[in-house]
Amino acid sequence: MKKIVQFVILFLTLNSYALAGGLSAVINNLGQVHEQAESGDASAQTRLGQLYANGVGVSIDADKAVEWYGKAAAQGDPEAQFELGAMYGSGEAVTSVAKDPVKAAEWYRKAAAQGHSKAQFELGYMHLKGEGVARDDTKAVEWFKKAAAQGEAQAQTNLGWMYQNGQGVTKDGVLAYAWHDLAVVHGNENAKKLRGLTNLNSVQRAEAKRLSANWKPGQVLSR
Repeated sequence: MKKIVQFVILFLTLNSYALAGGLSAVINNLGQVHEQAESGDASAQTRLGQLYANGVGVSIDADKAVEWYGKAAAQGDPEAQFELGAMYGSGEAVTSVAKDPVKAAEWYRKAAAQGHSKAQFELGYMHLKGEGVARDDTKAVEWFKKAAAQGEAQAQTNLGWMYQNGQGVTKDGVLAYAWHDLAVVHGNENAKKLRGLTNLNSVQRAEAKRLSANWKPGQVLSR
């Protein structure tokens, strides 16, 4: 049952497989994906890495996942670069990949430079904590803004927290509330608590609500 659940979850995340084809389409296409990956197709290499990482249609093999992610990442595939960053960031006991924050930051930076929002968030968080990179609140804000502008909810609420505390930016309760408000809209439950801790009067709250309501993808809130 667990394997079936894993199968369904990853199936829904792989862009190249249409839902209408059913789960059997994924199984039938495994050979084709492997063939494309072997021929040097970066997107297929990334998909194959995901299949091995999650044990979908094949036995879980994290070393093979790293191998295929590495091939795709070397070709500049941002999703593979992000996945490698995540593996180096956490360390994988069942692979040859030991935890290495410096390498994690390097791969996140490559993916982030190509606009990968989750990599941008992770890179910002690493600067906030000083893991694998120099601790730098200003750079953390810079990367959080890039990810937040793409609708990344965790980056939005982290950015709200930075404005709330005046960390890496000038303290601004209105922008803090607005970013938390957007994060709530995008599904971050923790942002509700942080938004509630923002001490605003009714006029300020109305302004913050206006900013979040008028936000468009690609926009960094300002006033």
